[in-house]
Amino acid sequence: MTTPITRSWQKLSLALLIIFGSVLGQSATARDRDWQPQHTWVFVVGILQWQHEDYFDSFPQKNRRDTQLVEYFRQQGVPAAQLVFLKDSQATTNRVGNTFASFISKAGPEDLLIVYYTGHGYKSEDERTTYFATYDTGEDVDGWPTESIVSDIEKHFKGSRALLTADTCFSGALGQDARKLGRRVSYAVLSSATANHTSTENWTFTEMLLAGLRGKPFADLNSDGEVTLSELAEDIKEDMAFAENQSAVFLTTGNFQPEMALAAAPRKVDPLISSRLEVRSDGDWYKARVIDVRGDSCRVHYFGFEDSDDEWVTRRQMRIPPRLAGEKSGNEWRWSNEYRPGANVEVSWHGQWYAARILEGESGRHLVHYVGYDDSWNEWVNDQRIRRPSWNN
Repeated sequence: MTTPITRSWQKLSLALLIIFGSVLGQSATARDRDWQPQHTWVFVVGILQWQHEDYFDSFPQKNRRDTQLVEYFRQQGVPAAQLVFLKDSQATTNRVGNTFASFISKAGPEDLLIVYYTGHGYKSEDERTTYFATYDTGEDVDGWPTESIVSDIEKHFKGSRALLTADTCFSGALGQDARKLGRRVSYAVLSSATANHTSTENWTFTEMLLAGLRGKPFADLNSDGEVTLSELAEDIKEDMAFAENQSAVFLTTGNFQPEMALAAAPRKVDPLISSRLEVRSDGDWYKARVIDVRGDSCRVHYFGFEDSDDEWVTRRQMRIPPRLAGEKSGNEWRWSNEYRPGANVEVSWHGQWYAARILEGESGRHLVHYVGYDDSWNEWVNDQRIRRPSWNN
C-alpha cells in the first residue's frame, strides 16, 4: 500500500531526479560546446544614438538585441571581468580603443575572444579605411578603424582564436582585415554586409546570431542536435538575402574551425521548421520564418518585427515567394539564380554600371568579377544590382 509518506518521498525523489538531471544536462551541454564561459572574453559595442546627429541618424532603442546578446553571455557564466559592453555615449573613440586594448591583454593563452559591434559603418573619403562610428565621431573625430581591431588583437591578445561579428554597413571589411593583418591569431568573421555595401537598420543579423547561440531548433539546419558556426553563418546568409537583399560575409583563417559547436539544440518536431516563406496577415504578405509547428498550424517570426508579433498561422496563409525556385532540399526552398556562371552582365557599383562576369550564385546573390579589374574587386551582389548588358537589350 502506498502511504502519504511514501508518496511524499516519491515526489521528493522525482523532484531531485529532475533537478540533478537538469544540472547534468546543462553540464553536458557546456562540455559539448567548443567554447567555455570561463575561457571566453566578450567585447560588445552597441551604439544606436550619436552625439552629432547631423552625421548619423539614430536607431530605435526598443528591445535592443545588443543588450540581449550581452545578457546571454552573462547568463552563460562569462565572468563580469571578461565581459565589456560600451553602449551609446559610453562608446567614444578614445574609450573604445583604449578599453579594447587593455581588456584583451588580460586574456590567457587558451582563451577565446568574441567581438560584436552594431551601429553605423562608414568609409574614409579615399575608401581605403573602414570605420565603425563611435558616439563622438564627427568632423574632427574618426570612428573605430576595423583594421585597428585586428592589429590590436594581434598585438595584445594572448589567445589563439577570435570571433569577430558586426551588424552594420561595410562590416565585411573585418574579413579583409583579418586576412591581411592576421598572423598569430586565427579568426572567424561573420558580418551583415560586404566591405562595399550598406546594411539595413533591422536586427535580422543579430536575431539569428542570438538564435544560433541559444540553440534554437530552427537554427539547427541538419537537425543533428547542435548548432555549429558554419550552420549559423549559412542561416545568416540566407536571412540577409531573403529579408534584406544583402550579402552577409563569413570566413575563417588559420586554425579556426568552421564547424565549431556553438550550442546544443532540441530536435525539430517538423521539417518545415527553419523554412523562409511569405505569410499573409491582415491582408498583406510578409517575409517570415517558421519557428514551430503543431499539426496544421505554424508559428512564424516576421523579419523586421518584434518577437511579440510572432503568431500561429495556417498553412493556407503561407506561400513560396515568387523569387524562389521550384525545387527544394527537404522542406527548405532555395532562391533561384537567374544568371548562370560565365554569363556577361553589368553590375551597379556606387551608382554606375560596370561590365562583369558571373562566377557563381547562391541564395539570390551572385559572385561577380569586374572586367578589367583584378580579383580583389570580386564581390557578392544581390540581383537588384545586376542587369543584362546594355548592348544585349
